[in-house]
Amino acid sequence: MTSIPNPKCLLCGSEKSKCYKTIESFGHPVSYYLCQNCGFVYQNEAETIAKDEAFYEENYRTLYQDSEEPTAKDLRQQTLRALDQAKFLRANHFAPKNVLDIGASTGLLLETFREEFGAEVTGVEPGNAYRATAEKRDIQMFSSLESLRETNREGFDLVTMMHVLEHLPDPLATLREIRQELLTSNGALLIEVPNFYAHDSYELAHLSCFTPHSLKEILRLAGYEVKAFRKHGHPRSKTLDLYIGALARPIIPEHEPDAVRPERCVPLKRALAMLWRKVITRLRPKDSWLGA
Repeated sequence: MTSIPNPKCLLCGSEKSKCYKTIESFGHPVSYYLCQNCGFVYQNEAETIAKDEAFYEENYRTLYQDSEEPTAKDLRQQTLRALDQAKFLRANHFAPKNVLDIGASTGLLLETFREEFGAEVTGVEPGNAYRATAEKRDIQMFSSLESLRETNREGFDLVTMMHVLEHLPDPLATLREIRQELLTSNGALLIEVPNFYAHDSYELAHLSCFTPHSLKEILRLAGYEVKAFRKHGHPRSKTLDLYIGALARPIIPEHEPDAVRPERCVPLKRALAMLWRKVITRLRPKDSWLGA
């Protein structure tokens, strides 16, 4: 019987880990590991089917939504999130003029930024049906970062990644690639992921579980300085900080970052956070889950 290699942490690269949580997601067994060096929680790439590009081209949406095509609920959530992200940018006095959205889905975020800021917009979306929907909005779309790079496009002043980083097999390398190859020197990265201290997080396609600490750390290690950070539940909850997001800029001059700063007591923090979620949901059920 072939043994599975000891998984490398997706944040710090350490092989010192222990199996932390095993679940079943969409009929597939999923194991999460806890890094003993930095406290990051992640899947082993050698075990998961969600690392393959083909999974997102055809299977991902069908598996998650029972439909390859966008659903009415999905479109509504995307619209509300897009308006909220535009509001966040305005609150931080940032008005982008040339935007790339990685994981652009149906293009609603890009369409919103085009309307709100007059920005030129470009998207990357591996899902065939969703990419076709975005193209109908007159948005230039690419199936992968590789196909985008082949066009030798000039840098973007904003790159967005909404609920994408947690799906990537090498999130740190991708963030560095964005900084080095896709952003202008005065550009910014707008990113959002599920919050491990409020969101369920455990899913077949979620290879990483980010906390506020680890999101800030991976941005720092990738060469970014966080300019604004937030926790919120929009559009799904008024009481639960289901999501964490950041507006970050490349650090100039570029320099080698220090070693990862570990986070301690992650399992305890997760347990207490999920207990609080259960309590507040019982006390304020309508505010906790808005049904958006």
